[in-house]
Amino acid sequence: MVTRRVCFSLHSNTQGKYLSPFTKSVAFVLSMLLLLPAVAIVAASPPGPNISTPSISPSSPGPSDQVVVTATVTAGNSGVLNVTLVYTTDNWKTANTTVVASYNSTSQLATAHIPPQYNGGHVEYYIVAFDGNSNKRVNDNNGSYFSYTVTAPPASTTTNTWIELALVAATLGVGGTIAFYSLRPKTRAGSTSASQN
Repeated sequence: MVTRRVCFSLHSNTQGKYLSPFTKSVAFVLSMLLLLPAVAIVAASPPGPNISTPSISPSSPGPSDQVVVTATVTAGNSGVLNVTLVYTTDNWKTANTTVVASYNSTSQLATAHIPPQYNGGHVEYYIVAFDGNSNKRVNDNNGSYFSYTVTAPPASTTTNTWIELALVAATLGVGGTIAFYSLRPKTRAGSTSASQN
């Protein structure tokens, strides 16, 4: 019995002859089938939760309004571990605050609260989420952050308060002066001169 060893490559066999077009096609298809899983891994989205674009309520907050921020957060089979909201009122210069959001696994809604901005101003924020495998995802609006502006309280309110306080003080002062002069004992000019004689 004679045993032959066959060696081949895409371009030539051991005797210098080229492979048939059919063999080349089969080899190409096989190499693509081996390559596809690697392409799928590279093309797959990175691990971690998915965070939707958040919404706020009220949509145009005033200085005494607490702002409720909601976003849909999903994480596939691993589940959502936690969601936080980070916000600033000074354009990330010195202060930023992290708020833990409540998460409803049924509705997949994360809800966080930003306190009222009594003096008005501009608030910027972003959302961070971790899945059950500790993969992190940040939705910061592609580095532009989400934001809203709080209208300042009317200046006339402050001015009116000071005017009212000044009027009350003036009224009390005038009333006190009148009471002082009306309740003071009166002296008679004649009795004083008689007592001196």
